[in-house]
Amino acid sequence: MSHIVLNPLLQYSQHDLPGGNRCRIKWDLRQPPCSSAQLIESDQTLSDTELAQHATHPPLNTLQIICGVLPFEWPIIAQNPTGVTIADVLQAIHQTVMVQIKQNEYDALSLKQRNRIAQIFDTRWRASLEPRTIWSFGVLRVDCLLNHTIFAGLTMTIEGTDACIVSLRRVN
Repeated sequence: MSHIVLNPLLQYSQHDLPGGNRCRIKWDLRQPPCSSAQLIESDQTLSDTELAQHATHPPLNTLQIICGVLPFEWPIIAQNPTGVTIADVLQAIHQTVMVQIKQNEYDALSLKQRNRIAQIFDTRWRASLEPRTIWSFGVLRVDCLLNHTIFAGLTMTIEGTDACIVSLRRVN
């Protein structure tokens, strides 16, 4: 199998980048990526050209994204028949975490986890511009991330696979 390399915009870095970031993209998963993801160098929203760049070289039609912070195995899969793009990756992550958690999933969490998630949910809906609407959607998967909602980049798993791991960091 050929060696797969992530686009430098998506790569996790072990070294601090400007603003304490670990990736060249600054994005809070709770926000729509195409309107809020920014380049750390310029604080400018990613351009259509940047979002259209392939996520990997060589381009892959499917990229599985693993998030070890989520309490359940909710698959994150970016797909594009012409090659997965940066926009596809960010959108796949966002769409996965913005889904309402099922009651049986919530019930399977420990009491401590449920209490912490409930606090995050309460803070999120109370701070929104439309609290009743947000409250009506209920607890989302993103609430299970607690305060770890800042995108910190991707790391490829084993050479030759179509999977990578997403790193997240805490909101400052």
